[in-house]
Amino acid sequence: MNRTSPFKMNISTTPLAMVKTDNTADMVSVAKEMHWYSSVVFGTFFVVVGLIGNMLSMIIWNRKSLRSSTGTYLIAQAAADMSVLIFFFFTDSLAMMDPDIKRDDSYGMFYSYVGYPIFYLAIIISIWMTVGVTVDRYIQVCWISYSKSMCNHKRSLSGIGIISLLCFIINIPHFFTYEPVHERNATDDSFVMTEFGKGHGSQSYEFWVHCMFLVLVPWVTIFCLNLMIIKQVLKTGAKMSDRKSVYAKEKTKRAENQLTTLLLTVTFTFLVLIALQCITQCFFMMKPKTVNFELVNEAFAVAKLGVIINSSINFFLYCLSGRRFRKELFSIMGWQFNFGDHSDLSSDRSGSGSETKTSAM
Repeated sequence: MNRTSPFKMNISTTPLAMVKTDNTADMVSVAKEMHWYSSVVFGTFFVVVGLIGNMLSMIIWNRKSLRSSTGTYLIAQAAADMSVLIFFFFTDSLAMMDPDIKRDDSYGMFYSYVGYPIFYLAIIISIWMTVGVTVDRYIQVCWISYSKSMCNHKRSLSGIGIISLLCFIINIPHFFTYEPVHERNATDDSFVMTEFGKGHGSQSYEFWVHCMFLVLVPWVTIFCLNLMIIKQVLKTGAKMSDRKSVYAKEKTKRAENQLTTLLLTVTFTFLVLIALQCITQCFFMMKPKTVNFELVNEAFAVAKLGVIINSSINFFLYCLSGRRFRKELFSIMGWQFNFGDHSDLSSDRSGSGSETKTSAM
């Protein structure tokens, strides 16, 4: 019995190891297929829809009736979102459509020094433009006495410039993550990670700077400011209730409920869409030994779709939440529509409705 027991153990454990390996291979295969669909099918769809939507948003926010400091921030955010979509297509979707392009020398140069770093720069700018919009709306709602001097076109341009410059400085390490390779086998990619990209410094940067400071901090800031905006709006509504008719009270209550619900919905939508990408990126950069790295790599690629969706849906949120935005859209399209008397906070409170709602993003 003692002689045969080791033999029996070998017979029983070998199939288990093979099953484990097969399961991992199957999971990687499924993840690769999901990556293809998320990049080529869904990614391309959201890129096209998002580019059209963001272009319309820029045109509408620049209309005379909607021109404001908030609108200026939203135009800058739309431009950043368009950059996210464009560079996602060229660095991810195109490479999945035609894998051979990654072996082209010119594509290797583009990916290393333009595509990869600018894609992340656009993401960072888009996120912090959302913070800029939120701060602008917070000042206009909560610090009314300072809003005229602090919330104007000149100040908003300065804020956009400062945000863009700081984001560029913080994003500099991404310009040194990849490098083109000229001497290689014909089947190898034309770009590889640099020593910095493979090292501990890059991992620490991605985790602490990107995941924590560039994603978590903005979201917490946006969430807290939105809570204060909501509190101030409700407080103001309560003070005015004694001077309003029953109809006016009901209309104000509906508008306040709409604002509260939309602010929280959009904020949590932003959190969900960004959080999945952030979590998988943390695994991607930490490279845990107990997890199949190829599987994490594919999951990270799929999770980037959340960023793309976040950059493509703003136009539809504006349409759903902003009466004045819809009115300007229909005016551009040459459509006639009777909006009636059902005004929202975008018209009742110095344009804070649709703009405040979008500041939650």
